[in-house]
Amino acid sequence: MKKLTRRAFLKTTSTLASLSALGTLGVASDARAASNGKTLVTIHLNGGNDTLNTVIPYRDPNYYQIRGGLAVPLAETLPLTDRLALHPPLTPLKALYDRRLLQVVTSVGYPRFDYSHFQAMQIYWTASIGQLYPSGWLGRVLDAEFLAGASDPLLGVNVGWDSQPSLLGRNFVAPLLPPNPDWYWIPARDDKQFSTLAKIISQPPRRQSELYDQFVRNSRTGLTAYNMVKQAGGLDSGVSYPQDYFSQSLQFVGKLVRADPSVRVVALTQGSYDTHENQYDHHAGQLAELANGLQAFMADLERNGTADRVMVLIWSEFARRIEPNGTAGTDHGSAQAMMPLGKGVKGGVFGAPPSLAAADLVDDGNLKMAVDFRSLYATLLHGWLGVNSTQMLGADWERLPLLL
Repeated sequence: MKKLTRRAFLKTTSTLASLSALGTLGVASDARAASNGKTLVTIHLNGGNDTLNTVIPYRDPNYYQIRGGLAVPLAETLPLTDRLALHPPLTPLKALYDRRLLQVVTSVGYPRFDYSHFQAMQIYWTASIGQLYPSGWLGRVLDAEFLAGASDPLLGVNVGWDSQPSLLGRNFVAPLLPPNPDWYWIPARDDKQFSTLAKIISQPPRRQSELYDQFVRNSRTGLTAYNMVKQAGGLDSGVSYPQDYFSQSLQFVGKLVRADPSVRVVALTQGSYDTHENQYDHHAGQLAELANGLQAFMADLERNGTADRVMVLIWSEFARRIEPNGTAGTDHGSAQAMMPLGKGVKGGVFGAPPSLAAADLVDDGNLKMAVDFRSLYATLLHGWLGVNSTQMLGADWERLPLLL
């Protein structure tokens, strides 16, 4: 028996998982829902990114006093304003900031912070606090557009090895696509077998057996997605991307939004920012990977004419505590800086630098929030995706003056 290689296993399982997810779509109308043609790409900095060493209050003496050996040296910081600076590995993001393509929103959070990874992610994924919500904040967008007639099986997609519950819907299921389009395949021995399979899948329902007809409809949906992914994979970005997994994922996203303008939301995960020990070098390396990948991605969008319709949101489930722990790391924190990126933002910094004064801290040494994350969500839903943010979030959250 021929041994199944890891790559072959990943190819097969990613395809079957995606086809299984697409199979739950059922009957899709050919009618298109009203859409403004914009795409939102969310990047989750997994594990809890250290905001204070990302967007640094470099003029605050409390920062250097409290952080000690974990503080970024003043001379190495990349000033954004007279009070805030970026970590040096974020030099590519600083260049985008200087072009007014990066918006830094300080002190984002929610009341009564939860310091559990799982619970904190659940809150940001669902935009709900204190209750179990059956869908994600972007999954509700996908549901609404699907029910309104949008038929594209790639309306919302996860790219990578993890599906983010932020895209979880009741009616539309966002497929999970690998970063390499060659790993998304329909199992056939050769072109002849694939052609035969495609003909079987493409036949119309017989209207005699609901089970058979459902299989045909689901298979046709999977074939549509497969063909679109292959079309995207055949494109040349014309930009040199780093070879790391995250950057290659972004390269595929760049190709996908070119091939399929109907894609509305894409979710990715980057890094491990759970820096409980030996933080400084590890954190710097993760930020460098993020910045270098995004630099190539933005160059790709601009070169290929899609920059006007794609926006990126960089977020994490929480920040890190102000004071280092005993192992040269930091533990779970609270308010964070979230960063929209793209031609649709006004650029600059929104909000004041977080106060590190003891009287202004919460929960025995954590940053106080100033902006509720649901206001940022409402801003992107209404101002970028062009949907009713009140319906999607279940409340009328203030919209922030961040977008052009």
